[in-house]
Amino acid sequence: MTSQGVYRALGLKQVRKLKEVYECARAVKATYPEGHIASKAAKRLIDAFEADVQNAGTGLDASWLTESDPQGTA
Repeated sequence: MTSQGVYRALGLKQVRKLKEVYECARAVKATYPEGHIASKAAKRLIDAFEADVQNAGTGLDASWLTESDPQGTA
């Protein structure tokens, strides 16, 4: 799926929020030592974001974003 497909499926606002969460998690992981609880939580978030991209091979495959089944507002 192309990035345009992701934007259409989720909307620009939601994609920006997901990117912000990812960037904040990376900042937290860089700030705290590996054993710190915040660093561990950030690593889990980062792993969740990157898991499908790594499994898909090369390039940015954001299909996992469109396969979600939202259950209300989060």
